[in-house]
Amino acid sequence: MKLDVAFLPRLLSDPEASVCVMIDALRASTSMVTLLAGGAQEIVVAESPSAARRIARREPGRHVLAGEENGLAPRGFDYGNSPSEFAALDVTGRRFILSTTNGTRALQRLAASPLVLVGGLVNASAVMRTLLAEAGARRLNAALVCAGLSRGRRLSLEDAVAAGALVDRALNAASAASLELTDGALIAHRLYRAYRGAALAAFRQSEHGRSLIALGFAHDLDFCAQVDRFAAVPRLRRDPSGRLILVAEK
Repeated sequence: MKLDVAFLPRLLSDPEASVCVMIDALRASTSMVTLLAGGAQEIVVAESPSAARRIARREPGRHVLAGEENGLAPRGFDYGNSPSEFAALDVTGRRFILSTTNGTRALQRLAASPLVLVGGLVNASAVMRTLLAEAGARRLNAALVCAGLSRGRRLSLEDAVAAGALVDRALNAASAASLELTDGALIAHRLYRAYRGAALAAFRQSEHGRSLIALGFAHDLDFCAQVDRFAAVPRLRRDPSGRLILVAEK
């Protein structure tokens, strides 16, 4: 089985041939995992704030609107994209609509994959166990796909380091002997090892991390850098109406 790291969604040439993990380390992946680990029933994936508002208007009172635009909650949204804030809420049984600059767009681009999972440091071990098991059972390759910056147009240091951390988990798995790392996976792993496992240092040095700190979200960097806090593994599915939603495997 090949394990690839695509540093932008468009760099994954054949999503139909791989089981994928979407990584948006700061902060969408962590928010998705945190909400579903906390008991949220589902997360509707909206490509943009306007799309999220349209969904909410069609079913008034059914969903909680959450997400960000330039790091902050869009006008009329109930919450932003702060995983530390979500961790403090009782979200049991609630349905969310989430729109973020990079993460939800990346999920839309990966929807042709046979299976898309969501991962980050907070569920690193759980998501890699699931990825390797699902790819093996389906006789497919595995891919870690970074959401990137600027709507998936530019590379992201924090996503690359987080991907390297997940590669590291894969190399420590019992099935590691059967893995063939692509150049992308090797680069991500070397980058992670260059930080000696200190992902928080990379998060703080990254362009997006610095922007979040300036907006007052330094605590979210700390939250996103936690390793294996959760066992929830979000899975991308289509509901009966055709919308993309995330539900949890715990």
